[in-house]
Parts: sequence; structure tokens; C-alpha cells
Amino acid sequence: MPNRRVQKASKIHYAWIVAITGAAAMFCGLGLGRFAFGMLLPSISASLELNYSQSGLLGFANLIGYLIAVVLSPIILPRLGTRVTTTVSLLLITTSMLGMAFTTSFPLLCLFYTLTGIGSGGVVLPMMSVMSHWFFPSHRGLALGLVMAGPGIGIIFSGFIVPKLLPVFDLLSWQTGWLIFAFLSFIIAGISFALIRNHPDDISSTPFGYAPNSPIKRKTKLERDNIKLLVHLGVIFAIYGATYMTYVTFIVTSMVGPYQLSETIAGRLWAWIGLLSAFSGVLFGWISDRIGRRLGLALAFFVLAIAYFLVSLSDWVLGLYLSIALFGAVVWSVPVIMSAAAGDYFGPAAAASALAALTFAFSSGQALGPIAAGYIAEITGDFSTSYMASSIGAIIAIGLSLLLRPQRSNNSMCLNENSE
Repeated sequence: MPNRRVQKASKIHYAWIVAITGAAAMFCGLGLGRFAFGMLLPSISASLELNYSQSGLLGFANLIGYLIAVVLSPIILPRLGTRVTTTVSLLLITTSMLGMAFTTSFPLLCLFYTLTGIGSGGVVLPMMSVMSHWFFPSHRGLALGLVMAGPGIGIIFSGFIVPKLLPVFDLLSWQTGWLIFAFLSFIIAGISFALIRNHPDDISSTPFGYAPNSPIKRKTKLERDNIKLLVHLGVIFAIYGATYMTYVTFIVTSMVGPYQLSETIAGRLWAWIGLLSAFSGVLFGWISDRIGRRLGLALAFFVLAIAYFLVSLSDWVLGLYLSIALFGAVVWSVPVIMSAAAGDYFGPAAAASALAALTFAFSSGQALGPIAAGYIAEITGDFSTSYMASSIGAIIAIGLSLLLRPQRSNNSMCLNENSE
């Protein structure tokens, strides 16, 4: 029988405070720093007269910054820790958004949005990897799902706020949006510095969840026999990055273009993606805790494949609605499962290094996806071909997920829920 240590009902384990604060940081780092871009893009493109390729290039600039952060994180994170790295990254996002709020120069927008990407990467990797310190595998997927609810809330926020934005003084409506986002990022930076802790030892606490009776082998470096597994996971994550980023970058453009929806209706549908996505990470994190990361990934990509296929039928509005519902319900599943898998397969101490490598592959896919989709759209006139290619990519990812080796199960566990 498992040995359970009973926790006082009045106490909340500090791990959950770190997770909730992480969700707030991700609200700014991804929700506002990256995914609000899809809502602002039609207005930016109209005022600056950007074509599809230039729109894709602007998104590409952000992802170049994200890649820079991924490369630097394994060097910076051990020195500064999650708390300082996240706070500084949020302040960088604040500064870059202020820059975008006061320029209409396309080159300067690309520069500032590159800095936003660096800040976003500086939030995502630390907050996702620190959960391996604060949570045992039994609750790690659930905790990461909670963290990934933050970007979903950011999508909801931008979906309702952006269509209501108006020019203020000499600022265009989309510039007003960046100004509001900068203010929120500054507030969350202060909250993050106040509440995030790098490790349970910092406050004489312990990780939350069911702890294996046999101690977990500490690994500070990726062992040679795990490189093949890391590459395998990286290819899967790159496919996800390319396909999902194509969807989130251009779905609003598709709504107001081929589907001929108003910006207000497009904003509401975008908000529905955010509402559903706020639960997707928690749901699939919990599912992967129960059925394993391998089957969880396969299930997630199955749903994504259907969502991409439906939106490729550009003359079927009902298909668009179904696609949005399915995409929103599963969008954060893959990052959550991958982050949990990094801790499970490689150990908490090596989780940040493994996740950095996986995130680099993911970011490479994110960078290439919108560029390729924008180029194809220039040739074909819409994004239906790109969405179909995304569906095929998701099907390939299903097969690759099922080829992963199953995780070792440990049925002998004890519940470790004591508060500080």
C-alpha cells in the first residue's frame, strides 16, 4: 500500500503557487508576446500594406529571437535561475512592445519583434523546465498543463480586446494594443519576481506528487544513449511547431479573407480558441500522466490532423468552426507532454538541457512553417494548401509518436504533499 503523508487542508503546496505564477508569466510571454500577433496582423498588414510574405517575415523575426533565447537559456539559466531569468525576460518583452507601439517602420518592427521573441523564449523554457523540480512525474503533466493555460487566457484576452482597439492620439489601433500589452507585461514581471522560486530547497520544501520509493537517478548531462531518443522527440516537436504556427499565424487572416468574416466575428472565434486552449494543456497533461507520453502525443496529433484538414476546405464555414473547436481543445497538448517527457526520460537535473534541445527543434519548425505557408499562399492565393500539408505532417507525427519507447512505470510510490 502506498505510504501517504496527509497535508493540512488549510495549506496549499508552494509548487502550485509557482505553477500559477508560471501561467501568468506565460500569459505575457506567449499569449501576448506571440499569439496576440495573429489578431493584430490584419490591422498591421493593412496599415503598412504588407503582403503575405512580409507578414510571414515579421512572424519569422519573432521566432529568430525565440531561437536565440533557446540557445542562450542553457548557459544563462543555471547562473541566474528561473526567477531572475523570467523576470528579466518579461521586462525585455515590455521594452520591445513599447518600441513597437511607437513605430510604423517595418524594419524596426522586425527588430523589436525579434526582441519580443527573445523575451518569450526566456519565459517559456525556464517556466516549463522548473516544473520538473517542483512536481514528481505523477503530477508533472497536470502542472505543466496549468502553466500552459496562460497563453490560452492571452488568446481570449486578445480576441476580445483587439477588435475594440481604437487609435489614441497619433497611435494606430494596433499600436495601442502593443502599449496595453507592455503595461500588463511589466505588472506580471513584478509578480513573477515576488513569487517564483527556483527549487523547493529554496524554501525548505519538497516536490509535489507521488514520489518513487526508489530514488531517481540524477543526470546533469544527456547521456550518449539518449541522443537518439532526443532526436526522435525533436523531429516530432518540429512538425508540431511548423504546423501549429502556420495555423495560429494565418487563421485570422483566413477568416477575414477566404471565409469573408468580419474582424469582430474573427476575434470572437479567436477567443474561443483561447478559451478551449486554456483547458487543453491541463486535460492532455492529465491524460499523459495516466496513459503515458507516447500515447498522449499520438492522440493529440490525431485531433490536430483533423483540425488542419477541416480548415483546408476553405469554402466550408462549418468546417472552420469544427476546426477551431478541435484545434483549441488540443493546441497546448504537445508542448505540455514534451516538457513532461523531458523530465521523465532524462531526469529533473537534465530536463532543462533536454527541453532546450527539443525547444530548438520546435522553434525551427515554428520559424519555417509561416515562411513556407506565406510563400505557398503567394502562389496559390490562399492557405488551403498549407493547411492540408499541416494535416499530412500531423499524420506523420502520429506514426513517429507510436514508435517512441514506452516509459518505465513505477507502481511503488508515496504521496509527498507536505507544504513548506
